[in-house]
Amino acid sequence: MKPVNKNQTFENFSVNDGNAWALAALKTVIKDKNYYNPVYVYGEKGVGKSHLLNATINAIVELNKVVFLSAKELSDEIIENVMLSDSDYVLIDDLQLLPKDKALEEKIAMLIEANKKQLIISSTVAPNSMEVSTKLQERLQWGLTTNMTSHNQ
Repeated sequence: MKPVNKNQTFENFSVNDGNAWALAALKTVIKDKNYYNPVYVYGEKGVGKSHLLNATINAIVELNKVVFLSAKELSDEIIENVMLSDSDYVLIDDLQLLPKDKALEEKIAMLIEANKKQLIISSTVAPNSMEVSTKLQERLQWGLTTNMTSHNQ
């Protein structure tokens, strides 16, 4: 489990034209779980993706069961445990750091296919540019994909 930064909230997130859509999408799935599933937020390092994931957790943690993971720490066993857990939301940060493992990619695709948990994923790479199986690339694009930038467009 990745630690949650309780100081990162929606209220102290600096909104601009480059991130307003991502913010709106995350607020939508807080109110209506599975409205977009998965939500895939990507953009360069430092644009606020992790801040938004932490803010989402801070907004939902009292009413829902949440799992927050770092992609670089994922394993088949962790994904299996998440699939069996009673969590409502699963957030995965830094998907571009996912270990190269076809079995793990298959498990993540299965987690998306199950559609029982709201998935929110961040990465520095667009889903169609991820160096993963075609199946996982496709599953990552099933819901809403939004590109965050650091400036007003």
